[in-house]
Amino acid sequence: MTMPPANNYRGAAIKSGNSALNHHAKESRFLVICTCVFVFAWYLQLGHRVSILGAIRFEFLLGTFLIVCAVIRLLNERLSPTPLKKPICFFFGVLAFYTIFSYDHSQSWTVFYERVVKFSMLALFFAAFIRTPWALKMAVGAFLLAMLKLGQEGFVGWLSGSMVWMNQGIPRLHGSTGLYAHPNSFSGMAVGCLPFIYYLFPVANKLQKLALAGLLVGCTIIIVFTGSRTGYVATGLLIAYFWWEKKGTGKLKLLAILMVAAPIAISFLPPEYITRFESIFTLQEEQGASAEKRIQILKDAVAVFVSHPWGIGVSAFPSVRAEMFGRMQDTHNLYLELLTNLSIIGVIAFGYFLMVIIRTNRTIQTHVTTSPDFEDGSSQFVRACSKAVVAFIFARLFLGLFGMDTYEIYWWFAAGITISLWRITEENRKSSYTVLSGKKTEPGRELSPHTSTQ
Repeated sequence: MTMPPANNYRGAAIKSGNSALNHHAKESRFLVICTCVFVFAWYLQLGHRVSILGAIRFEFLLGTFLIVCAVIRLLNERLSPTPLKKPICFFFGVLAFYTIFSYDHSQSWTVFYERVVKFSMLALFFAAFIRTPWALKMAVGAFLLAMLKLGQEGFVGWLSGSMVWMNQGIPRLHGSTGLYAHPNSFSGMAVGCLPFIYYLFPVANKLQKLALAGLLVGCTIIIVFTGSRTGYVATGLLIAYFWWEKKGTGKLKLLAILMVAAPIAISFLPPEYITRFESIFTLQEEQGASAEKRIQILKDAVAVFVSHPWGIGVSAFPSVRAEMFGRMQDTHNLYLELLTNLSIIGVIAFGYFLMVIIRTNRTIQTHVTTSPDFEDGSSQFVRACSKAVVAFIFARLFLGLFGMDTYEIYWWFAAGITISLWRITEENRKSSYTVLSGKKTEPGRELSPHTSTQ
C-alpha cells in the first residue's frame, strides 16, 4: 500500500484544524457580527449621523451587550493567557493609579472612564469573539469599510470644496464627524490606514483590491489636503519603515518607485501645500504661530516634569500648566504627555505594552511562515494582518510626535487584533501538532515558538 505524501498528510491536518475552527466560528457567528457592527458604528459615529440611533443610544446598548457576553464567555473558559496579559494589566494599573492620585481628579476620572475603560473594551471584544480567520477578516473588513466611507467623504468634500476652509493661512480639508473634524485628526486617520492597505493588498481578491485602491486614493487626498504637517512627517517616516522592512531587491524596487513617483506627485500639488510642508523645516507659516506655540509647550512640559517628576495625573497637564504659566494648551506630543502625566513609570508601562504587541506579532509571523499551510489564503491573511498591526503601531508613534494619543483607541485596537492573531495561530499549531504527531495537546498548554510539529 502506497503511503500518501507528507504534504497531503499535512493538508489533512490543516483541514482537520480548519474544521474545528469553522465549527467554533458558527457557534460565535452572531457575536462576531455584533462586534463588526460595533466597530463600524463607532468609527463612523453612527449615533451622531442617524438620529434614531442616537436617540436609542445604539452604540452604548450594543457595547454593553457585548461587554456582558464577553465577560461571561471569558469567565467560563479556561484558556492560557496571551503574552499581552501582563503588559495590559501593568499599563492599565498605572493609568488607574494616576487617575486616583491626580492634580485634577475630575478631568482624570472623565478621561480614564471615557477614553481608557471604554476604549479598552474593543480589545476585550476581540479577545472574546474574534478567534478564527473568518472572524478576523470580518472585523478588519468592518474597520476598513468604515475607513473607506470616511475616505469617500474626504474625497467628495475636497472635490466639492464643502469640507475645505481656511485654517492657518491655507485651505485645509476637515473631517465630517467630531472624531475626525480637525485636519490633524483626519490626516492621522488616513495615515493609520496605509499599513493595512500596503500589507493586505497582495493577499486580497480583485474586489477587495479595488476597495483598497479606492481607500488609498481617499487617504492620499486627505493626507495632502488637510495640510497637516503631522501627517506629512508620519507618512514620510512610515514609507521609510516600509522600505526598511523590505528584504533584498525589494528595497531597490521600492526606492526606484519612490524616486520616480515623488517628483511627479509634487509637480501636481498647489504651491500652498508645498510651502506648508517646507514650514516643517523653516518654521515660517502663512498665518498664526503654531510652531512657536509648540516650542513653548515643549519648554513648559519640561518645566512641569522637573517640578513634578512623579507625574501629575491622567490628562492633568492643561490644568497644571495653567496654574504654573497661565497657558492652557495640552502637550501636543505623545511622549511629553506620557512623561508629564504618568512619569517615567508610565513611559516604561506604555513602552512595555507596545514592545510586547510588536514582539508577539513578530512571533506570529514566524509561526505562520514556518507552518505547513503557509500558502493557504487564511495563513497569508493572518501574516499580512500581523505585519499591518506592527506598522500601524509605528504609524501611531510617528503621529505621536505631534499628537496627544496616550488615551486614544489605537493601542487597544492593535492589542485586540494581536490577541486574536495569537489565538488563531495557537489553535492552528495545536491542531496541526495533534494530527501530525498523533498526540493530544493538553488543554491550556501553549506550544513554544520553537516546538517542532514534525
